[in-house]
Amino acid sequence: MAAYEECPGTEYTGIALEFGTLPLTEVFGALRADHWLHIHPEAPAQHRAAVNTAMRRAFYDDTPQWQAAVVAQARDAAHAALAHLSDTP
Repeated sequence: MAAYEECPGTEYTGIALEFGTLPLTEVFGALRADHWLHIHPEAPAQHRAAVNTAMRRAFYDDTPQWQAAVVAQARDAAHAALAHLSDTP
């Protein structure tokens, strides 16, 4: 509710930023495997670990370059949103 309290009279639009790590087909494969895992709790531990690793790779990269790019893009998005707020009457 802070957005409404701090910026009365403005329209709130929530966003979610996504930062790619792998080609879309690989991300979809990881998502499908994760879904399968949720409906197959009896899956062997080794298979569960492989699916969890694939999901992490699909959505996170532990290299400093990727992390810096995420911070830069998030900062750009925040600055753009704040600039727009300062232009609103």
